[in-house]
Amino acid sequence: MASMTWTTAGDRRYGERGANAPGTERVAQGAARLESERGSPRIWAVGGGKGGVGKSVISSNLAAAMAGAGRRCAVIDVDLGGANLHTLLGVSRPRYSLSHLLTGDVSSLADLMVQTSVPNLWLVSGNQALLEMANPTHSQKEMLVRQIRGLDVDDVMLDLGAGSAFNVLDFFLLARRGLVVVTPEPTAIENAEHFIRVAFYRSLREVARRPDVAAVIRQLRENGRARRLHSAGALIALVRAIDPTAAKLLEEQAQSFAPLLIVNQVQAPEHRGVGPRLAASCRERLGAAIEFAGSIEADLSVAAAVARGQLALQAFPLCRFSKHIETLAERLQRGDPEFPREREVESGRASRRAAPGVSADAASPSRPLPPLDRAAPGAYLRQCREALGLSLAEMTERTRIRNLDQIESERFDLLPPEPYLKGYLFEYARELGLPDIADVAKCYLAKAPAPGTEGAPPALAPRRRLRGWRG
Repeated sequence: MASMTWTTAGDRRYGERGANAPGTERVAQGAARLESERGSPRIWAVGGGKGGVGKSVISSNLAAAMAGAGRRCAVIDVDLGGANLHTLLGVSRPRYSLSHLLTGDVSSLADLMVQTSVPNLWLVSGNQALLEMANPTHSQKEMLVRQIRGLDVDDVMLDLGAGSAFNVLDFFLLARRGLVVVTPEPTAIENAEHFIRVAFYRSLREVARRPDVAAVIRQLRENGRARRLHSAGALIALVRAIDPTAAKLLEEQAQSFAPLLIVNQVQAPEHRGVGPRLAASCRERLGAAIEFAGSIEADLSVAAAVARGQLALQAFPLCRFSKHIETLAERLQRGDPEFPREREVESGRASRRAAPGVSADAASPSRPLPPLDRAAPGAYLRQCREALGLSLAEMTERTRIRNLDQIESERFDLLPPEPYLKGYLFEYARELGLPDIADVAKCYLAKAPAPGTEGAPPALAPRRRLRGWRG
């Protein structure tokens, strides 16, 4: 990775077929503040680094699944350079679109909402965009954000354009949680990794522009220590040595960046490892809580539905693609911040790897899990693993984490720094199907010795080459 540069400046539920400016970081204020605003809709964003990976297909069907569950949902086509959601939704070309709002011809975003054939689902089209509208000004973007927050719906799904332009990134960071769509092709994987990386660093800029944090970063730049940083963890460690409070702000912002990764159009068994490896690699390099949401197998039903001018959920509600989208929508609506895989621990079922096909995990019988031992969280993880009849070798293969033995033994001197360790704990607990992932990680990290003391994790994570993921 290049050195970082920092600056201080058919189914009834879905109906039948029917008709870069300075300061842009302020636009994406983070999901926590958005959700605290009473009456504000939950905002989701679907993006990715490359065109043609299926972002629009996934965003439109996902919005329809939310609407089918009884949510009032608006899907907004923010791809002003190549809007096509109206075609996927079988809606006639709308007379008015986002361009008319940005130019002042229409005063309200709500006036652009067009009812689709799916009950409770409305479309705001980005069609007929003028050339200059593909790059809205900062004031136009702020106005659009205010209008989105003010919509009288439960959920807003943003379908973003391809690439990593600042406008795309700002709308991605605006979301409660962003979904990054990628296909198994090497070029798509590289573009997705780049998209995640630049979105992550852009999310840190708001904190990095604070006077106290900016002063520390400026000091590091002046003495040459910030010229060849290759990870956010390295930067945070250097900042911590000068100002622990500033480092804490950066660390909290880094940990709040938690996109979900979806691998679409999987065609071969070896492609199923793309998502876990890419997510693990990004977690190691960035120290962010990037989660793998699952893989969607290539399904001819999707192309057939597009040809009909319908959503796959409408045309083929029982196809594999539709089932996976419904599962994904259910998980998002459940509001689980750790995004656990499908599991029913309460009824004695635990998650297992899915067979070839859509990666909705097949449940299998499991033994009762022991209660959380807050005094010995490492031993608790080992007891849960043994209760499920799983070996260390099997869990290492499933999680791609090579130091599970040290995690269970609480060998903090052999474990990576907190941001990376937290990601490992989430992945391990999630793979075990534990119902209290955040609590387990909190108890575990609370036992870690303070940096610089005996037995503490190393200050910096070792620099590693990006793991390969081409099968």
